[in-house]
Amino acid sequence: MNNQIYWNDLLELSDIYGVSGMEYRVVKYLQEKINLPLEQDGIGSALFTQKGHGLRIMVATHMDEVGFYVKKIDEGGYLFLQPVGGIWPHVIMNQDVVVINDHDEEFYGIIGSKAMHGMTIEEKSKTIPIDRVYVDMGVSSKNEILDRGIKEGDMVAFVSKSRIMNDKNYICGKAFDDRASVAVGMWLMNSLINKPTDNEVTLAATVQEEVGLRGARTTADLVYPNLAIVIDTTVAGDTPEDHNIIRLGGGVTISVIDSMTILNRGLLNYLEGICRTNNIQYQLGCFLDGGTDAGNIHKSREGIPSIILSIPMRYMHTHRGVVHKFDIQETLRLVEYIVRDLTVEKYRKILSENYNYRE
Repeated sequence: MNNQIYWNDLLELSDIYGVSGMEYRVVKYLQEKINLPLEQDGIGSALFTQKGHGLRIMVATHMDEVGFYVKKIDEGGYLFLQPVGGIWPHVIMNQDVVVINDHDEEFYGIIGSKAMHGMTIEEKSKTIPIDRVYVDMGVSSKNEILDRGIKEGDMVAFVSKSRIMNDKNYICGKAFDDRASVAVGMWLMNSLINKPTDNEVTLAATVQEEVGLRGARTTADLVYPNLAIVIDTTVAGDTPEDHNIIRLGGGVTISVIDSMTILNRGLLNYLEGICRTNNIQYQLGCFLDGGTDAGNIHKSREGIPSIILSIPMRYMHTHRGVVHKFDIQETLRLVEYIVRDLTVEKYRKILSENYNYRE
């Protein structure tokens, strides 16, 4: 393996603002970091291809993050919000946000809330409805907002400076769903530039996953791969409030089933064989909630076999998630072994033998 991990890349990717439909800053970052031609689909997904003569493999990682668009500006200069992606209002109250106008100018604001001193016991026990959530921009009128070029439809993103935590293996920041995977895809492509494989590998940094896996559909049609490897995050169940078998520091998660996709059993046997042979630590995920870009990719054309590799993450879709360096490292190791090891003959054998496939 020839992978190079630069953790500062992940911190930088985390801090970029890129709510679904407004991922252009992430595209610009990847274009600067990957020395391959940029191709884009019609809705903005970024494609980087290392040419080859074997299998066509697409590695899909979505660039977008959850956030908001400005829905309404009232006369007092408060902004009301349209959520973009799944957001629980309980976790965003009094948090920092940034509003970005058409000139790419940034304006700071905070999510406002009612003072608890005036709240009834019943109010304290409920989550505020999203249509009552507002941003305080520190101005006194609507005209002050308009004078700054802010209007309905502008992006409102979480503000959270990424950082290494007390145990240096833990990293805290926003948008690790799915920028942690974007970093893995970027490191993979740079490794392939330095040491190419026989296969043709395309990194598809997709758009609008959080609102319907939209870039997954268009990139799958454009690339038309033999195999898709979707890299995303999954909910870690190792906190006092989250309980499942996936834990931070447990290695890459191989998704066997989610609400949209079921892994081909031959591919599962193949992946577990790679992990055992190369001492890659892995976990198996079996959850009937959540989904990834694979949900659209595997149904494209006549059907595209798809693998989902996930990075465990705490506190998803909030200002501050937590991931573990070891899980990211093992995810990169596994995806690189796949793209370097898989041949046309082995691929056909895996799919034809299914349950019975063994190395």
